[in-house]
Amino acid sequence: MFLPRPRSGASRRRLLAHTLIASAGWACASAALADTVPSAAPPAAAAPAAAAPQETVTEELIRLLAEHNALSKDDAAKLIKRLQDEQAAARQPAPAAAPTATAQQGAAPAPDVKGRVRVIYLPESEKQKIRDEVKQEVIATAKAENWALPNSFPEWVKRLSFYGDLRLREEFDLYDSQNNPFLINFSAINTGAPFNVSQTATNQPLPPLFDTTVNREQPRISLHVGMDAKVADDLTASLRFSTGNNVNPVSTNQTLGNDFNKYTFVVDRAYLSYRPLDGLVLMGGRMPNPFQSTSMMWYWDLGFDGFVAQYHYELTDDLRPYATVGAFSVENTALDFPQTDSVKVGSRDKWLFAAQLGADWSVADKLKGKGGVAFYDFYHLEGELSSPCQAPTSAFSCNSDDSRSAFMQKGNTLFAIRNLLLQQPTDPQFQYFGLASPFRIVNAVVNLDYGLGGPLHLVADADFADNIAFKKGHVLSLNPVNNYGGCSGSGCQAPYIGGNQAYLVQVRIGYPATIERWQWAVTGGYRHVESDSVVDAFNDPDFYIGGTNAKGYHLVGNLGFTHNAWFSARWFSGTEIAGPPLAIDVVQLDLNSRF
Repeated sequence: MFLPRPRSGASRRRLLAHTLIASAGWACASAALADTVPSAAPPAAAAPAAAAPQETVTEELIRLLAEHNALSKDDAAKLIKRLQDEQAAARQPAPAAAPTATAQQGAAPAPDVKGRVRVIYLPESEKQKIRDEVKQEVIATAKAENWALPNSFPEWVKRLSFYGDLRLREEFDLYDSQNNPFLINFSAINTGAPFNVSQTATNQPLPPLFDTTVNREQPRISLHVGMDAKVADDLTASLRFSTGNNVNPVSTNQTLGNDFNKYTFVVDRAYLSYRPLDGLVLMGGRMPNPFQSTSMMWYWDLGFDGFVAQYHYELTDDLRPYATVGAFSVENTALDFPQTDSVKVGSRDKWLFAAQLGADWSVADKLKGKGGVAFYDFYHLEGELSSPCQAPTSAFSCNSDDSRSAFMQKGNTLFAIRNLLLQQPTDPQFQYFGLASPFRIVNAVVNLDYGLGGPLHLVADADFADNIAFKKGHVLSLNPVNNYGGCSGSGCQAPYIGGNQAYLVQVRIGYPATIERWQWAVTGGYRHVESDSVVDAFNDPDFYIGGTNAKGYHLVGNLGFTHNAWFSARWFSGTEIAGPPLAIDVVQLDLNSRF
């Protein structure tokens, strides 16, 4: 038989497989029909010597498939054995029928006087059955080894799943005309050279300042693309890329307008999830927020770097308690600090140790709840006063410089962390700034979901936080540089009025999620976040343009316009709790999509 030579191994396997399927049926049918041909030799003639069995075309094709690794050797041997057995069975004469039933059953008669032998004819249905059985065995082997299905994906592709979302935004930042124009951007100082705070310096520029008076409009995009890979039944690897940068941990927004240049795409998630037991999940890497919370405590887009264990237990059909514990690396300080000094300072790494206990429960037929109490202990997050230090220029370092906060939004109480030695009162005073209070936060959060009938739900959230490590006397002893109250009259000493508690309440009515056209939801809420109640670096960057020491309300409306796409309008209005006047409204018009 002539076979055209395929151009590739995969094509060769497919051609051989199809040839095998067709030839198997042809060979079986031919073997059965061969026995119906009359014998040409006279009955009295001596039988010739038995010829050595020769390999059939079908057997040869099976061996070729095995040689080209399209079939395993064991499978090929089994197919050949089965083919030989079926051919032998087809050549066997039918057993003699009982005399009384010969006519009715149509049994084969005895040989006639001319010596011809007649056997039962193999029906077409039996031949087709043999073809189908051989075909099914070949296809099963092909599926198991992924070599004869040209439209099928490799097995590893089935273990991957992809997801993403894209948001287009027009944002308006609106400032009150009575705002204080001298709001210092301490984060800009801490991420650059120290600033000279000397009051006697000549030609001294102002420190970096926030915009608090000029309204601003910003077109923005936010993109996330993620993948989950099922490594094993109990192990998943997750990866997500996003817009944004490696400076701001709470935002993946990218402001448009870069001379049509390209934008940064960063690794936003990279973690493993392991489920060794039913209800237990262990995670490690850079992961999403593992705690129940609102944006008052943690912004929803914030990533956590570290390790987490979560356990859910189904106590009853209506009550499912859970526990979450974790350790997270907030900042890993340099080993060679200070770089310009031969005497190095030990690393002062910053960590977050956290635990949360809570439960999901069905309160009533239409009312479901979820709540938890968490304890967040930040280690080495607060600033540290240095040893006596001389820094005649901005190039000099002091031994507590790495205790300053690398990223802040605004609101937390700060103090100057360098204990500078001055030769003259007019000497420059190059300073960095650190958090004045430690942070050990007790946080309680509750979510209630009530079904109104049909698809509509009424959802309420309540969140409360108390920084139990805040001590007003300790903060005052450090001579803080912000969060003072108003003062009037000569010689007046403005009082320090920082605080350590925060709360948020909000209500949402509408569809649980805006997935389809005309699905809608409206949310309204109020919050009061004192200066040192939570860490200002990690909470909501939209309300008050981020940070603490603010109070106010927010309104959000969503409306779906097609599948997995919706419009949203958001309005945040906040004012200061302590310090000079600062009122900020933020309006965001979004076009959201998920895929």
